Amino acid sequence: MRTDRLENQAAFDLLAEPAHQRLLYGALKAANVTKGHPQFEDCVTTAHLTWLAAYQNYEPDLPENLADFRKFAFRRIKWRTLDYLRKQTLRSQSQVPMTHAAEISITPMISRERQWQLTDLLTSLLDQCRPGERIYLTEFFLDEQTVAEIMANHGVSRRTVYNWRASLLKKAQALYEAEQ
Repeated sequence: MRTDRLENQAAFDLLAEPAHQRLLYGALKAANVTKGHPQFEDCVTTAHLTWLAAYQNYEPDLPENLADFRKFAFRRIKWRTLDYLRKQTLRSQSQVPMTHAAEISITPMISRERQWQLTDLLTSLLDQCRPGERIYLTEFFLDEQTVAEIMANHGVSRRTVYNWRASLLKKAQALYEAEQ
């Protein structure tokens, strides 16, 4: 790859020739980019830079292989332009329309803070639980088991499970009020 400043000037001097300007605009036209295209100017700039990159990356000597270089540059400009347009389309499709932008809430930290508070509350609650309350907390809330399943797993009555729940809720309320 040649990156000498004089080589770059030679690339743009070569591009300044009318035949090469037609080649550049022909490559853009082959990529369906005409003057009416909304991104025409951006594509022209990309085409100029692609011409320079093609000039720098073309290995054979140029005066002798100019016809092959023109084909090489045409293909590079066409495909780089198509790639540029594809990326722009993907970017615009992932953007939210301005009409809906006002409705979007950008408060991800609030939900994260609530999750942290809940985690702290549950950790504190687990530290204060008696064994039955710990069973109810872990199996009902975390494992999502029903009261009947808890009764069957531990061989206790429904009333006992409800007592565990009631005492657990009192402790949770006390912890929550202490944090506020």
